[in-house]
Amino acid sequence: MKKLLAGISCLLLSLSGFGQENVFRNEWSFGVNAGMTLSNVRFSPSRPQDLLRQGSGGITVRYVSEKNFGLQAELNYTLRGWKERTDTVSNFNRYSRSLSYLEMPFMTYLYFDLGKRVRLIFNAGPQIGYNIGEKTLEKVLVPPADELDEDLHKRYYNQKIQHRFDYGITGGLGFELRTGAGNFILDGRYYFGLSDVFGSKKSDLFQASANQVIGVKITYLFDFQ
Repeated sequence: MKKLLAGISCLLLSLSGFGQENVFRNEWSFGVNAGMTLSNVRFSPSRPQDLLRQGSGGITVRYVSEKNFGLQAELNYTLRGWKERTDTVSNFNRYSRSLSYLEMPFMTYLYFDLGKRVRLIFNAGPQIGYNIGEKTLEKVLVPPADELDEDLHKRYYNQKIQHRFDYGITGGLGFELRTGAGNFILDGRYYFGLSDVFGSKKSDLFQASANQVIGVKITYLFDFQ
């Protein structure tokens, strides 16, 4: 009888230890990110544009509260803007402007294990930002043909940003490699701005002028308790 009780006790202890090894543990992670941005502005009436390639970087904080789900926040310095070329034959009528933003995305973090070390991740949520500067990168324009065109040049190409506060929705997909030296993430995102850069009254040039950005970034995170 004693041997039977001892065997049952050993079995229960081993099962208890096995269960503890598989209990989910909350994750706190902190790190840095850097990447490339491809941006333009959704003007209405529209302007002929190419994507303007620039960069971004910042810090990332993540909290995983349960299996497959968590929250992620970032504070980034990012460059956006737009690039025009209305004349595809000659070298005239080229214009590009860079907009500097401090931005804070607040996103859900969903993940699915593809193995012991690899995760498929999905992020989505709101984002706010504030414009802290702007710079004309290129301005090669044909002289205005008449007073109407000259007024357009003054009101548009020389117009400073009117709305510095920015907000919208961001989301993307990526992969995460988890190692003993930290977690490495490669993801792509799309930002859809809901606010305008310029004024949108009837007397203004545009009814809409919202940012949109495609981003690719690498993030390094380390876990801490």
